[in-house]
Formats: sequence, structure tokens, C-alpha cells
Amino acid sequence: MGRRRSFGSRLLAGLALASMSICLVLLHQLSQDGKAAIGGATNEAIERRQRHSHRYLLMAAAGSGSVPAAASAIESKQQPSTTAKETAPRNGEDNNNNNNQSSTSDAVDRRLPRLLIIGVRKGGTRALLEMLNLHRDIAMVPVEVHFFDKFDNYQRGLDWYRSQMPLSSDAQLTVEKSPSYYVTPEVPERVYAMNPHVQLVLIVRDPVTRLLSDFAQIEASRAAQNLPNRRFQDVALLPNGEVNTQNRALHVSLYAKFLSRWLHVFPRRQLHIVDGDRLIRDPWPELQKVERFLGLEHLIRRDQFYFNATKGFYCLTGTPTDVSNDNVTLATADENSHHSHHYHHKCLAGSKGRRHPQVPDEVISVLRQFFAPHNRKFFAMVGQDFDWPEQ
Repeated sequence: MGRRRSFGSRLLAGLALASMSICLVLLHQLSQDGKAAIGGATNEAIERRQRHSHRYLLMAAAGSGSVPAAASAIESKQQPSTTAKETAPRNGEDNNNNNNQSSTSDAVDRRLPRLLIIGVRKGGTRALLEMLNLHRDIAMVPVEVHFFDKFDNYQRGLDWYRSQMPLSSDAQLTVEKSPSYYVTPEVPERVYAMNPHVQLVLIVRDPVTRLLSDFAQIEASRAAQNLPNRRFQDVALLPNGEVNTQNRALHVSLYAKFLSRWLHVFPRRQLHIVDGDRLIRDPWPELQKVERFLGLEHLIRRDQFYFNATKGFYCLTGTPTDVSNDNVTLATADENSHHSHHYHHKCLAGSKGRRHPQVPDEVISVLRQFFAPHNRKFFAMVGQDFDWPEQ
């Protein structure tokens, strides 16, 4: 009887061990299958994140324990495989107005921007973009995409944003500019969610000069709609002579107000400030500073600009950055080359450089005194004094 019980106990123990072994094997197999399923779903999950709003992106980043790491991971997952790369444009085809495609690589693709010109409106953003585009390692987006400041565009996701980019090589920096990025509250964090290491350029002018330029553009738009003309002083000042702080255009000139949002998200070293007044007077030194900030070879030259006395600002000569004047042919094409260049003189559109309204000196003085404390705060934040008049 005892031997029978002992044998039964040993049999039950053996069956239990066998069952456990089978379970462990099954669990291991399920684990491997689960990992494969998760890996296969990664791209789908990322695509879903791209279609969602900025809040979802930040929640995903926060859940990872590190916003920069999560954002970088999203960006790395977005990069298309080398098999999906597009071929370089054929001879004579347009590459989104980029006249100086890098010669370091023929493999081109559409890449998210690594440089954003974030503002300011009427500060010279278009002139800066066109001048930077002289550099062979710059691929500019020819239009303002308004991805980060327009909610409908932002909801389309990063794949849509990438589709708006020009073709570029590995060596090139894709550059997009939308001046309203600077003043839109949600934009800094949205940009950070795309790429926490993106480089930013801000171009500013004397706040009163910028306000006059803004007014000239607004009035041109009103005239096109057959609306009555207004005097600048009637818009900028109240009937009692004080500054009209409800004027939306005036707020764009309060640079420090918006800069604090950007510096709350990005370190100062990722932001370069361009002096828009100096860019108008002598563009080359300012462009050298931008090249240095971006870590680009100094290829843009002084002889690539000439002053147009009729328009009152500098235009582009069309001279390429990588050949000397003695060897320039303004329209060249090599049938055996992907990199055909069509160089021509280029000035900004007629909508740029409008004549400013005539304004009484006392109105200008009131505005300068109003902006003075805001300007000093901005100088302290950026560590740069632009020497704008205070009277």
C-alpha cells in the first residue's frame, strides 16, 4: 500500500513537471510572436501619432520618460528607406527653385526641415530666404507652408509636411519659413515635438520701421478690396495721442513678448538673430553670420548682390556660389548632368519694399518711446544691442 502511494506521488510530480515545461515553451513562443507583432505595428503606431494633434505627440513623448528622446525617435522612424528615395530631377526640371543643388550626392529625397525661419512678419524673411538659397547646401521651400501655426495643416501630420518639402541631398539643409510661427503660442512646442535639435533663425528690424511696413501691406490689401484709405497715425494712436495697444500689427513688434515662449522650449544656442536693417543696407556680412551659425562653408560672396536704386534694396546677380566670375555662364546646361543651373538676376516681388507712408515726426517719437523698454528687454534676452532709436 505504501509503495503504491509512493509510486502515485512520483507519477503526479512527473506529470506536473512535464506540464510546466510545456507551458514554459508555449509562453516563450507567445513572447516571440508578440515581439514580432509589436515590431510590425511600430510604423502604424507612429503614423497614427503623426495624424493626431500636438497634445498627443507630447503625451507620447512624456510617456517615454524623455521628450527629446521620444521626439528624436519619432523623427528617425519617419525617415523613408533608401529604396523609396526619388531620383534627381532631369536636366531642366525645376527643383523647387533651388539653384545650387549640392554636388556631393545625386541621391535626393524629401526631408523635414532642419532650419526654420520663424519670423518676424515684414522683417525681411523672404529676402533672407532667397539670399540663403544662393548656397549650394541650402534647399529652400519656396512657399510658406504654415504647418505649425494652422491647426488644419498640423492635423495632416508630418508625412504631409514632408511632402511639401523640396528634393534635397544628404548634404543639404532644408529650410522653411513662415513668419507667423514666431507669434503663434502653440508653435514652439509643436516644432520641438518634430525635432528638438532644429535650428531657428529670427530676423528683426527697428519695431517702428517694421510697423510702418506692416501698415503699408495692410493698406495695399484694403485698397484691393476697395476699402477706404487710412492714415497711419489714426491706426497707431488713440484720439488722445496715446499708443493704440489694441492694434494687432503693433504687437508683432513686441519681440520680447514672443521670444520668452521660444526660449522656454529651446536653448538660446539654437536660435540665431539676424539684423534685418543691416541685411537691407549690406546683406553679405549678415549672411556670413548665418553660414557660421549653420556650420556651412562660406560660399556666399559679396559680388552676388547689387543695389537696385529703383527698388531701394539689394537684388541677386545670379552668380553661382561655386564658380568664379571669370567662368560664369548665366544659363548653362549639361545634358549628361543632373545639376543644370539657370542663373539670372533676381529681385523680390513688387509686393516687397513698398513705400512707407509719410508720418509726422511726433508720431514716430511717441512710438519709439513706447517700444524703448520692450526693446531693452529683448536686447537683454538675446545678448545683442540693435541700437534702435528711443526718441
